[in-house]
Amino acid sequence: MVEIGNPGLMAMALEVDLARFRQARRIVRMPRAVEELAETLARVVLMLRQAAEREQSVDLGDEVVRLIEQFRGTLRAVGGEPAQA
Repeated sequence: MVEIGNPGLMAMALEVDLARFRQARRIVRMPRAVEELAETLARVVLMLRQAAEREQSVDLGDEVVRLIEQFRGTLRAVGGEPAQA
């Protein structure tokens, strides 16, 4: 498990990833599995937002961390991440 001391910050980062996904989806057809992954991460964002409102830290399970990494990897593969200088 990974402890998230600032769930609001993590939620914002995931929201940016989801916005990039929506932009990439306009250009590239995404597999259904990636669409489902985005839906799952949207629910994680909601959970993180609720914890932030209560000023609580959150323990993310290893599986959730792997899903986030998989989603971000997919975004990089389709060009949904800004170019690095």
